[in-house]
Amino acid sequence: MKNKKMTREETAMIEIGNTDISKTNQKILLAFFLIFIVSAAVIQVIFGENEAVATNVAMKNDQIVEASAGFLKKATDFNDGLLSNIKTYESDIEENSVFRKALIPITQAGLLNIFHVGNEKARLSKDNFYYKNSNQYLTQPGFLEEKQLKKRKLENVQPNPVKAILDFKEKLTKRDIQLIIVPAPPKASFVLKKGEKALNNQSYTAFIKQLENEGIIVCDAFKLLENQQLENSGFLKYDTHWSPEAVKIVSNKISNLLDSLSIPKGNTKYAIKKATVQNFGDIVDMLNIHDKNDFVNPQAIEIEQILEDNFLFKPSTQSEILFLGDSYSNIYSLEGMNWGSSAGLSEHISENMRKPIDRIIMNDAGAYATRLALSNELKRGRDRLEGKKVLIWEFAARELSVGDWKILDLTLNEEYVSNYFIPEEKTSVTVTGIVRETSKVPMPSTVPYKDHLVAIHLTDLKDLTTGKDLGESVVYLSSMENNSWTDAARLRNGQEIQLKLYNWNDYTDKFGSINRSELQDDELSLADPCWGILIKK
Repeated sequence: MKNKKMTREETAMIEIGNTDISKTNQKILLAFFLIFIVSAAVIQVIFGENEAVATNVAMKNDQIVEASAGFLKKATDFNDGLLSNIKTYESDIEENSVFRKALIPITQAGLLNIFHVGNEKARLSKDNFYYKNSNQYLTQPGFLEEKQLKKRKLENVQPNPVKAILDFKEKLTKRDIQLIIVPAPPKASFVLKKGEKALNNQSYTAFIKQLENEGIIVCDAFKLLENQQLENSGFLKYDTHWSPEAVKIVSNKISNLLDSLSIPKGNTKYAIKKATVQNFGDIVDMLNIHDKNDFVNPQAIEIEQILEDNFLFKPSTQSEILFLGDSYSNIYSLEGMNWGSSAGLSEHISENMRKPIDRIIMNDAGAYATRLALSNELKRGRDRLEGKKVLIWEFAARELSVGDWKILDLTLNEEYVSNYFIPEEKTSVTVTGIVRETSKVPMPSTVPYKDHLVAIHLTDLKDLTTGKDLGESVVYLSSMENNSWTDAARLRNGQEIQLKLYNWNDYTDKFGSINRSELQDDELSLADPCWGILIKK
């Protein structure tokens, strides 16, 4: 009986499963692998930033001593601290890796130059760069679909934006405050549109309709910009955000809505100063390449700065209008975003209304970050809603499908008393303290922002000048600057540090809009924070 002839597929499977490598080649490959692994470690030891990493390896003696007392609680605390140190140690190894720092920019430059491709955060086309999360918002299932809501709920977030917005509206209504919603659409909605119809998530139309049916005023920037003929569809070429022209169109529409609510105009005389700014954009920064000019040309744009008596715009907490916004509002307001200042959405609304408005603006997490900041102010006994008639809430539309739409309390706590140390305004105190907890810090070039603030909980504070014990404080520190970690990003639980503390109110205008992470403990999140600057010992 003749053997059955094997098919090509069967032959291929056998060959795949039985790859023959000669003993000589085996030895060469093994030697190459060992040399590569060992050389990476040797290079890291010789040239790497080992001081920060070594700090994280060594557990503080006082943590170990504390863990022995009150076994169950202390052991749990010790374990939590150990796990935190392990995670941050791993992050430090990745961040400080000499190979990583050397190879990623070279590899990315090659991919960009030869294949014109981005990375896990950036998507590239011939004339535009895109933020991946914004593009995914357009292609993902409808964010209000039941299946999608259930899936996202497993991620331990509150996924339903309608639920959060209606709750927010109800709480504002109790204080006679009208809510205006401004979802800021992604660039890909217009630049990648098919034919004459702009793109959006499948649930967007139903979302807008639900809000309007509930009496919420919506400034539909998507619909507004869809009908405009703007250069590059009203967006920056290599940045996530909209152009100055788009900002003016949206601000004019919001101002018209304020007029319809009979919000009176003021009598402030603003001057408009045109200025040219030049920058690459946040998506170019996410590519993590060294010589940007070799691959893309910076984009030059004209902004219109809003000035009062030749001074840059300043908001007013006494205004009857409170504006909440994210990076779409910050893009021409915050100097650190490198597209100018005093020319953003809130400034142009103020110019239209001829009076300064109040604002809380924070980059990223538009689904909850500014509402959380408002909630915390109320819990600290500061009534930021006093005298307000309108609250304008701008957020990136991509948050509708990826954001955490937390239900937040807006109750004013008139009996709040802070037990945490803060210096008097316009003063500073040099102290030592023990780090008990730190908030999360993103890896550089993994988020669309170059700067970040970390929150830390400090105990055992001591004034170095007087020797006085000051208790404990919650402190904001600069943890990432221009896509590079600072020493504050590497602080670990149990570490003793020396720093200068200031009253946060003195630095809110300068740093309050920068993307920051908060401590997880509810009590700590309510503490009046300090601004801190580390002092190297």
